[in-house]
Amino acid sequence: MANDTGATGRQAPLPPETTWFDTVDELLDATIDADDDLELTFDGLAVDVPMRIGCDSPRARWRLDGTVRVSVEGTRGPLSDWLQWWARRTDE
Repeated sequence: MANDTGATGRQAPLPPETTWFDTVDELLDATIDADDDLELTFDGLAVDVPMRIGCDSPRARWRLDGTVRVSVEGTRGPLSDWLQWWARRTDE
């Protein structure tokens, strides 16, 4: 993918990469603010899920046709804060 050099001849900076954690943070924040359920409908979705941690881990294929509804109650905050809290909690 090439960057547009524009009139200056310099490359435009690439936007920061978005991770799954960023996406989940945004969805949860929007859902908490809206006080609504998050509803997702899938038709033929297939996801290869690692069976353990590691690059060479075997994968399990999960398939989904249907609707998933998620209700979110709580306080806004980055998902990373919660993951760090959970890691500390399970270490004890």
